[in-house]
Amino acid sequence: MGKINDVLQRYLSDRERFADLFNAAYFHGEQVVMYTDLEEESALYKDGQQQRDIKMCMRTGSIFRILALENQNLVDYTMPFRCMQYDVLEYKQQVDSIRKQNDKAKDYATAAERLCKMKRTDRLMPVYTLCLYHGEEKWDGPRTLKDMMDFGEDTDLLSRHFTDYPMRLYCINEENDFSAFHTELKELFMILQYRQDKKALWNLVQSNPLYREIGRETAEVASVLMNVEKMWEKRERYLHGFGEEEKYDMCRALQELFEDGIEQGIEQGIRACVALCREFGIDKEGAARQISRKFAMNMGEAEEYTDKYWA
Repeated sequence: MGKINDVLQRYLSDRERFADLFNAAYFHGEQVVMYTDLEEESALYKDGQQQRDIKMCMRTGSIFRILALENQNLVDYTMPFRCMQYDVLEYKQQVDSIRKQNDKAKDYATAAERLCKMKRTDRLMPVYTLCLYHGEEKWDGPRTLKDMMDFGEDTDLLSRHFTDYPMRLYCINEENDFSAFHTELKELFMILQYRQDKKALWNLVQSNPLYREIGRETAEVASVLMNVEKMWEKRERYLHGFGEEEKYDMCRALQELFEDGIEQGIEQGIRACVALCREFGIDKEGAARQISRKFAMNMGEAEEYTDKYWA
């Protein structure tokens, strides 16, 4: 859990990927965020208790906006409340900062301004929070604050007048169209759809030449999120190029992993066959003949396997 979030957080802290994620998942494909306008902000609040996963400040001209990302690998049944709480803390920090500056300058125009320590013209930076869910299980938690409420039978229909907080949630496993993405987030999210379907995963990777030229950072994140870290442990076999141009051949990596899995399955079958022969009193020569016939190999190979697992 910790490693997954750490690896993904480091990956999405790249400004270009961060902008691509918000444009596709928050702004529905509209190119609103330019990565050149982003600056990473401290994700830790002043009280030291609450922390964002990633927070960026977007500056366009004289206008500032806060974009914040929360990564979720497991369903959180308090998530709308958490996101609302984070946003409130963001606004509180801004209000506290403005009040501190105003109190120092003491140039209030009215008694109302002096009372609340906010001028009529003071404004806050808007906050946009996105929750990215990359877990395998279906998201069965609340999607808005209203989903967390108990209205009873609601015979008085007061639920219609409830002031809701709509959480912006993007569940990768609910999507089937990633064409709005323009970075390797597209290829990463596509393969995450097939974590439990190895055949579909293999067909996807084989049919798309981009997976032979995946960036090393994307390959590392994919191996962790797909729980096939052997794919990254043997990365030197599949990397080619140098520096920023270094690429990873995911197609070849998955092919060899599948072949390794088949070989391991064969070895497990041979080991079980040898154990069964011994249990029924069949000698080593008879066991070798059984293995040769069952696994379609010559007697020399069968005898080597028999010797290996006979003890």
